[in-house]
Amino acid sequence: MFENKLLSYYQKELTHLKKYGAAFSRQFPKVARRLGMSDGLSEDPHVERIIESFALLTAQIQQRLDEDMPEVTDALLTVLAPHLLRQFPSVCIVQMLPDIKSSAMTAKNLIKSGVELFSKPINNQVCRFRTVYPVTLLPITLQKSLLAFNEDDMSWRLELVFSVWPGAELATDRIRLYLNGSASIVNVLYNLLCGELKSLSFGEGGAWHQLKPEDIGAVGFGADEGLLDSDSLISPAHTLLQDYFFFPQKFHFIDLPLPENFIAGSHREFTFRFVFNHCRTARRLESIASIIDRDVFRLNCTPAINLFEQRAEPITPHANMAEYPITPDVRYKSSMEVWSVDRVCALRVQGNDIVSRPIYPLFGLDHSASDGESGIYWQCMQRKWIDEQDTTQGWFIAFSDCGEQPLGPESDMVSISLTCTNRDLATQLLNGDPAGDFESELPISGVKIKALTRPSAPLRPPMKQAARWRLISQLSLNHMLLNGAQGCRVLKETLALYNFSNSPINERLINLIAQIEVTPIIARLVANDPRSMARGVQINITFTDEANDEPGHFLLCRFLDHFLALYAPVNSFSRVVTRIGAQEESLRQWPIRAGRLAWI
Repeated sequence: MFENKLLSYYQKELTHLKKYGAAFSRQFPKVARRLGMSDGLSEDPHVERIIESFALLTAQIQQRLDEDMPEVTDALLTVLAPHLLRQFPSVCIVQMLPDIKSSAMTAKNLIKSGVELFSKPINNQVCRFRTVYPVTLLPITLQKSLLAFNEDDMSWRLELVFSVWPGAELATDRIRLYLNGSASIVNVLYNLLCGELKSLSFGEGGAWHQLKPEDIGAVGFGADEGLLDSDSLISPAHTLLQDYFFFPQKFHFIDLPLPENFIAGSHREFTFRFVFNHCRTARRLESIASIIDRDVFRLNCTPAINLFEQRAEPITPHANMAEYPITPDVRYKSSMEVWSVDRVCALRVQGNDIVSRPIYPLFGLDHSASDGESGIYWQCMQRKWIDEQDTTQGWFIAFSDCGEQPLGPESDMVSISLTCTNRDLATQLLNGDPAGDFESELPISGVKIKALTRPSAPLRPPMKQAARWRLISQLSLNHMLLNGAQGCRVLKETLALYNFSNSPINERLINLIAQIEVTPIIARLVANDPRSMARGVQINITFTDEANDEPGHFLLCRFLDHFLALYAPVNSFSRVVTRIGAQEESLRQWPIRAGRLAWI
């Protein structure tokens, strides 16, 4: 059924027509009698049907006007930020578990990102995911983890003990771990491991080496670490925004450094020892120390997202059709949805051959490439429509003929390459299968793929009222807009726009921002190189005192550090300084970042 909102518009338009129909009858009685109208009503059922049909059409037009003409905003966002028109698919964290015997691993093995994963069938339908990060499978096991309070120096210590598999050799420079568990526990550990380390030691064979705490690497902030495919039309800043608010677990990874030229042979053990600072966050360990074990620290993990390539059902053009529904697979209409249209081609039979010619997007930037080829462009629209008595979100494609080679209904067929999702089907997956939750064609055998988290529910961008105009306006965010009395409000509004789920946790984190100030500075890009002096901006962010009680505050600061760096001016840099209220001990100066812009 159509939405109740359209019904109310229809009833208003019908009342409006009847009201002015009565006025028309009084002013033009002769014409009204020919229509059988009296007091806005007609005795002729055909006239009544015409009035009702007209009311339905005008109701739809009025609704579109009240929704700020989404056709205009959709066209703008298609060019400027297409990701803001698409749903954010289901995401989960998976772990690859190579068997110590059947995998026959004797050294590290690199599994590239983008590996396709297939879930167990749900009502004879399979969900298809693909991995986001590359995974380096290591022939090691985390034997134990020990978190304890040392009374000698009154500090908390964490030890992680690893062992190398029999007959294997470990030769790598980093070990990546995923912090698995509830958000309250993970955020405390992430804060301590990445921001409150007093010392980091590495022990092997009775010898201990001091490592730099700052060498523990953050994961998920790189240009090639986005959950969604990189797109030249999409700014990395907006990709980072989406990832942080839609699936923050992708940042719960850390890279532990190993000593230079480190190699460990069969059965060898080595230990990481973390000593934490005396701080408010460390004091929280007392209440959670008993539940922090080796299951919290997971090897061989990566996010996986419910996206996959699909060829749509072919379309045969007709002269009397203005647009065509896009169907990824006619067998799975209820569990497969278009996420993006990647490529469109027109196929024409010429003799015994099939000739393919590309069709370019109407709102694309490559019109010059099609000059003299076809003059035909495609345009996609998303809207709700009735399919088998159910209202669903559907995609439609229309063609604009600007040349002399139109799509001929007698011989043309349109082929469409898509990226699709499985709608909400992934949320029905049940984790915990002893044989693994996913299957895949990996380059090595004996690897079980386990889901550590339930797939998240898909999120759709806001569709109502002026939300999309607000999304367009935030595309112009820069350091100048963040300065001054309104800077804090501008930043908080920008962050809130991406809280599509209206999560109270995200709202609480955003409201922690109390003040922001941008000042020009001059500093060295390389600490010991006086020739690296450059002009930049320092962004001072002050948080409310409630940030002391919010475990996710540290990850928010790290996110803002990377996010604001992406707006660094050309030949310049940005440096973020964060502080909680007037507490000097909470002052944290983040590294100088030149953003992603090229230096001239």
